[in-house]
Amino acid sequence: MEHRRCCTTVLAIGAAGMMSLALPGCATSGQGEAATSPTAGAESEVTFPEPGDAWLEQGTYVNIENLRKMQAGVSKDQIYDLLGRPHFSEGLFGVRKWNYIFHLPAGDGSYMTCQYQVQFDDAMLAESLHWRESRCAALLEPRADEPTRMSLAADTLFDFDSAQLSPEGKRQVDELAERIRSDFVDPEVMVVGHTDRLGSDAYNQALSERRAATVRSALIDNGIESMVIQSRGFGEHQPVSRCEGSRGAIGLKECLQPNRRVDIEVKGEQR
Repeated sequence: MEHRRCCTTVLAIGAAGMMSLALPGCATSGQGEAATSPTAGAESEVTFPEPGDAWLEQGTYVNIENLRKMQAGVSKDQIYDLLGRPHFSEGLFGVRKWNYIFHLPAGDGSYMTCQYQVQFDDAMLAESLHWRESRCAALLEPRADEPTRMSLAADTLFDFDSAQLSPEGKRQVDELAERIRSDFVDPEVMVVGHTDRLGSDAYNQALSERRAATVRSALIDNGIESMVIQSRGFGEHQPVSRCEGSRGAIGLKECLQPNRRVDIEVKGEQR
């Protein structure tokens, strides 16, 4: 059976819409280009599993800042905190590879689906990091037009299960509006709501949209032009903290707290 070869990029330290699960140019083979480990200095054959073999076929929307923190030498526990559990069933003990399917923002409102692999050394520390396609690695590079990102905790902004701003939430949004007005020339603002995974997907999606819309309205009330502010919600689908356990598990609500948030992205020349 003929195998098509795919470009693999090795990273020692990560630099810095529409979704397709197709991986152009890599659809028929798990075979990658030979790569040199940034730490061991030895060549190793890099192969990738087929996307359809993942237990989580749809992949995840990974936090770009977490990906940029990846580097040789990090432990499996640290990787779990940054990226979550691997998306393929690769065993429990002595596993030397973790594979992921990530959806990365392409900079135009769309997303690119990419396969990512971490290879481990004998001490089970990350030895080398690989992308199935080099253009996926390029998406981690900071762009000149990359927005300024800020995040507000939903537990502070809103009462439980509510999309109405609390007094403290109103104060924080007032301060945010002041910062946008004073720090940016002709800003463009995107407000994005997120929830934790507790509750139904449909409910969480609606709540995230309502909360984002509430913050957008509050920014408008504070003098930001409505035409330059957009809002959207992602529900539970872009977590920054991954926590085991079901509803009612001790410590679960606290563990999931970082996921309950409203992110604000501001584009524009800074004063």
